[in-house]
Amino acid sequence: MAIKRVRVDQLKPGMYIHDLNCGWLQHGFLRPKFPIKHLGQIQKMLDQGLGEVYIDTAQGTDVAGAPTREEIEQGLERQLKASAASGGALPPAPVSQREESAAAKRILGEAVGVVGGLLHDVRLGRQMDPDKARPLVKAMHASVLRNPGALISLSRIKAADTYTFQHSVSICALLVSFAQALGMDAATVEEAGLGGLLHDVGKMKIPNEILNKPGKLTDEEFGIMKSHAALSHDLLMGVPGISKMVIQIAGEHHEKMDGGGYPRGIGGEAISQIGRMTAVADVYDALTSNRVYRQGTEPTEVLKKLLEWSGTHLDGNLVQQFIRALGIYPVGSLVRLSGGRLAVVVEQSEDLLRPVVRVVFDSARKIRLQPRDLHLIRASEEIVDFEEPATWGLNTVDYL
Repeated sequence: MAIKRVRVDQLKPGMYIHDLNCGWLQHGFLRPKFPIKHLGQIQKMLDQGLGEVYIDTAQGTDVAGAPTREEIEQGLERQLKASAASGGALPPAPVSQREESAAAKRILGEAVGVVGGLLHDVRLGRQMDPDKARPLVKAMHASVLRNPGALISLSRIKAADTYTFQHSVSICALLVSFAQALGMDAATVEEAGLGGLLHDVGKMKIPNEILNKPGKLTDEEFGIMKSHAALSHDLLMGVPGISKMVIQIAGEHHEKMDGGGYPRGIGGEAISQIGRMTAVADVYDALTSNRVYRQGTEPTEVLKKLLEWSGTHLDGNLVQQFIRALGIYPVGSLVRLSGGRLAVVVEQSEDLLRPVVRVVFDSARKIRLQPRDLHLIRASEEIVDFEEPATWGLNTVDYL
């Protein structure tokens, strides 16, 4: 008996859903695990654009030949390492992560205030002025040019009461870094960043009791929540000075490559490149962020999910480039070294498998160590896996 991945169109009553395999979407089901009792449940999954799910063959009927979770995990691990080897990392940052962190923290603080003000205007029905955000996007771009890891690692920290604002700031930082890594010119990079800041503006038209609900949404609430992408598109269409790119980011970031997304259900090349880029960044930030109802997943594990969802949800080529921009072990990740010590990733290097790490913990003796930087490209040790910081009582931000 095993956990297996199957297509939704292979499901039948009598099977048991172990995981709906869509963690970045609120899926409209009250529970993530349940027995399939009737065809209506399967149709609901199809209607919501779910492509593949995991079943538990110990609690329900099997699908012959379906891959097991262990087989899929091994394949994703190989793909992740192949991604690192298939292209060069970004050039070394001119400023160290430690030096840039103070500036990045200040910029992020200002950004949450600016975005909060803009979105508050929308909630009150006032005209939004995007020019208020442009100097901030320029500051974020400058920070990314100095050291991309500082801004992105710190933007993972989110408070429950300002999650919507902080998520928008994170998407701005990720899109600025992503667009920069793809070689886009400065004006395009900053327009992408502005789109990230404003991509969820339509959520201000969603009732607070739905937007901030700590549990699962009902079918009706789920439909209302999904309307935010169309609302964002329409709101920005009416704002003077907003570019086509910003509108595309807002309207397309929940579309899927297989056409199963929303609001228009378009797929493939019909989704703009920037829309496909934003979908990747949006999934990454949603899964790595802590929410009231679930703990965020470690970045390396999320990158595997991006690979798993390539071709169906996400543009596989852009996922590969996103991974190379962030690194297999993004800044702020906790990793286990071959000697047993735990370390926090603080810089990328020309070899994505051997970043610069800050050694902080002895896992054998279970004691904290005096932090010390180690350049793995010049060391005898290597990374053997990533670790969950909570397991060891560590907060990686404390070491950045």
